[in-house]
Amino acid sequence: MHDVIIIGSGPAGYTAALYAARAQLAPVVFEGTSFGGALMTTTEVENYPGFRGGIMGPELMDQMREQALRFGADLRMEVVESVSLEGAVKSVTTSEGDTVRGRAVILAMGAAARYLGCPGSRSCWVVGCPRVRPVMGSFSRIKTSR
Repeated sequence: MHDVIIIGSGPAGYTAALYAARAQLAPVVFEGTSFGGALMTTTEVENYPGFRGGIMGPELMDQMREQALRFGADLRMEVVESVSLEGAVKSVTTSEGDTVRGRAVILAMGAAARYLGCPGSRSCWVVGCPRVRPVMGSFSRIKTSR
């Protein structure tokens, strides 16, 4: 039985894993089919604290993953099929049929890009059709006179 089961391998999942591992809770993290979440397809991240010049999304996620591993998180590249949160002991079942039990489950599945829903949006997705992003892009300052 695990103290903490974490589902998701984006910034929230790895941050939870890092803190749980440092607290000696031996967390298990289900990363899905690939680690890193949406930041793995993000170019430059300019608004993450500690990186004044920005950092590439995949590089940031590699660093977060390595830090979680260094402190003892058990990272598993498995897909979670079902979760039971009933009772004191929670359980997670993977696509391989394994069931893992724990005292707590942290859901850190993050966000996913959504199609606009207008005609033709799915066919042009990979060629630059606009989509809603969960982060701010560049910004500019407007000078005002007082």
